[in-house]
Amino acid sequence: MFERYDESARRVLFFARFEASQVGRMSIETEHLLLGLLREGKGLTARLLSTPPLSPEAIRGGVERRIELRDPVSTSIEIPFSEDTKRVLLRAVEEADALGSHSIRPEHLLLGILREEKSLAATVLLALGANIRTLREAIASDKGGTQPADDGRAAELRESLVHLAMMVQDVAVGETLAERTRRARDVNGAIEAFAQRFLR
Repeated sequence: MFERYDESARRVLFFARFEASQVGRMSIETEHLLLGLLREGKGLTARLLSTPPLSPEAIRGGVERRIELRDPVSTSIEIPFSEDTKRVLLRAVEEADALGSHSIRPEHLLLGILREEKSLAATVLLALGANIRTLREAIASDKGGTQPADDGRAAELRESLVHLAMMVQDVAVGETLAERTRRARDVNGAIEAFAQRFLR
């Protein structure tokens, strides 16, 4: 499902999972995804979320005022995406396609959130004055907002190679035998996926 996600978008999903665990939620909601975008804090999306009337402080404050805080849960357990968040992820794919981007990036997740208008995350953004049309135009006009399909495939190839190299490098780091075996299995799976995607 996440083959098209660039590294920054994948980090956002990781951060969203962390945010959900810190407030004791057993599912990753749209507000956790929004906080994950803030925690990533880089690139075009960070600039958009820091452009008045938006600000990271106002967004986080808006979320925290609307959620119930519970005891944190372990980050080692599996936390699934909620139905609202799944719809956001699907809308992010649609936004990336509409903008001519092969890779799905954090800005597409932001647009996906705003399209899920009844979600808590969209409620926070809209209350602060976010406008999806304005944000979409800013993304489209950014140098990274669109890219030809061939360039997108090349970018994906580079990202996959970097990811694969990092996984292989991790195998060489001092780990227990069980950890090495598990990671080696992950590397083999990544190699197979890479071959199917780029070497067919």
